[in-house]
Amino acid sequence: MTRPTSALLLLATACALLAACAGDATPPTATAATVVADDHGTHSKIATGTLTVDQEAGIKAARKATARFNSFNQAQKAGYTTQFPLGCAQLPGIGAQAYHYMNPALVDNIIDLEHPELLMYEPQRNGSLELVGLDYVAPRPVNTLDNKPAPLLGMEFAPIVVQGVSVWALHIWAWRPNALGVFTPWNPAVSCQYQFQE
Repeated sequence: MTRPTSALLLLATACALLAACAGDATPPTATAATVVADDHGTHSKIATGTLTVDQEAGIKAARKATARFNSFNQAQKAGYTTQFPLGCAQLPGIGAQAYHYMNPALVDNIIDLEHPELLMYEPQRNGSLELVGLDYVAPRPVNTLDNKPAPLLGMEFAPIVVQGVSVWALHIWAWRPNALGVFTPWNPAVSCQYQFQE
């Protein structure tokens, strides 16, 4: 999908998102990226049952498009170089999302199933990262519900605030089963037990 030139203006918004994060004094630890749970409530209680045919086909397409990113090195070469939020995101007693790596060039108002804005990686015992999920985000004006993206695979985006940055977000656990549901933000089968050794 070709992104329009007008998306450059939105890319500036993405840069502002990054600048806001850069000013966050919280060190990149397992607790630094803990996201407020009720910000995710909109899509945390849905899609825990059977997937539709369209959802299954969409997840299959997303997996095919992101398969090469099972290699973290390949993900970095493709532009997924910015950790946002910092640290390994977890919600004690509920689950984790692990490390998020963003491709800043994709952060705009265009949502493309085959080009997620962020990839989620779980740290492994040996210090490596394993791809577990996809995170789709779009900038959101502060304190508004404007510019909400159209549903993706029939799922609504949730307004969230991460380290002071407002975005619309939708998670898809394309690479790690989630007993709570494919679109649920937190996954009890994902852990921040280990640290990534860069």
